[in-house]
Amino acid sequence: MAWPTRTFPDDVPTLTRGDVVLRPHRADDDDAIVRQCTDPASVRWTTVPLGYDREMALGWVADGVGEGWRDGTEHLFAIESTHPDGVRRFSGSLSLRDEGDARAEVAFGLHPDARGRGVMATALDLLLDHGFDALGLRTVVWWAEAGNVASRRVAWRSGFTFAGTMRRWLDHRGTHVDAWVATLHRDDPRRPVTAWLEAGDLTTARFRLRELRETDADRVVEGCSDPRTQHWLNFLPAPFTRADAVAYVHRTQVERAQGTAVVWAVTARDDDRLLGTVGVPRLGRHSAEIGYWTHPDARGTGLSTEVVDAVVTWALRPVEADGLGVRRVHVKVADGNTASRRVAEANGLTLYGRETSSETMRDGTVVDMLLLERVLTPPGGTA
Repeated sequence: MAWPTRTFPDDVPTLTRGDVVLRPHRADDDDAIVRQCTDPASVRWTTVPLGYDREMALGWVADGVGEGWRDGTEHLFAIESTHPDGVRRFSGSLSLRDEGDARAEVAFGLHPDARGRGVMATALDLLLDHGFDALGLRTVVWWAEAGNVASRRVAWRSGFTFAGTMRRWLDHRGTHVDAWVATLHRDDPRRPVTAWLEAGDLTTARFRLRELRETDADRVVEGCSDPRTQHWLNFLPAPFTRADAVAYVHRTQVERAQGTAVVWAVTARDDDRLLGTVGVPRLGRHSAEIGYWTHPDARGTGLSTEVVDAVVTWALRPVEADGLGVRRVHVKVADGNTASRRVAEANGLTLYGRETSSETMRDGTVVDMLLLERVLTPPGGTA
């Protein structure tokens, strides 16, 4: 059964919290709507029509927005907030779509000038209050194309529980793409239920460590298809496809969101081209495993030694100093992988053990795995 019908715009409620207001859309929002709908991030992650112009915006406000209010199928609000220039104006849109039986789907998009300021998080909380209190909803579902980290972060902040990845589920301009899905029940705590590993960019003398992106996929394929990489990293698919690379990027984003791992793309400071990856693929309560690989055209440059130093330093730095706050870092390398072992030892990790005949390499050779660690010495004592 649809929600009660409302007259648009006269019967649309106005919801306010701090600087953020949810209100009906207006014709004078047109320029800001066009700016949002032609923004590269909006084009990439939503199904907004391509070539969006002022005529489309005016037609949508005049005919499209009010339809859901009038037939009781969707409550679609404009977001208004103060922009960086100090002027209050349209900042995005968000809605609840009736799914029947006290369920709804949430959807939202933000104007580029309003991003990074908590506007959407506040707007979503307002909308959820409206849904649970005014519409009697029990459960709200959130969908996004896999890889849309910004949208996932907003849902995470509001306490949504993530159920995983649905393969080839969402329609994106005629192509079915992988989707992330999460739900929030009215009785759930309205706060994050998992940690989000806050790990910003790191820099060294020559390199920048930033979050992996889908645009890195082709370089990931090149690096992970290299025979030397394939030999030592025997868990990699063979052949390693672009789909494998995209799945790898998405997995690192999910793991960061779950607080279980963090991986950076390595680039030169003056060139955004991927040169390898480094990070913490497995995180324990007091220890972190370090992992790294280098693109073939960056080998022999000292890249791995330099960027592993940055990650080890970050991992052992206290949380209050923007570090990870572990007391131990460790690396596992195959016996015979001399280059990887030298990187670990150059960063102060020492051999503490050996797993005998524990791994089979790509060519069928069975090898020992060498275990190296570096332990932070507690003040006034030994580790």
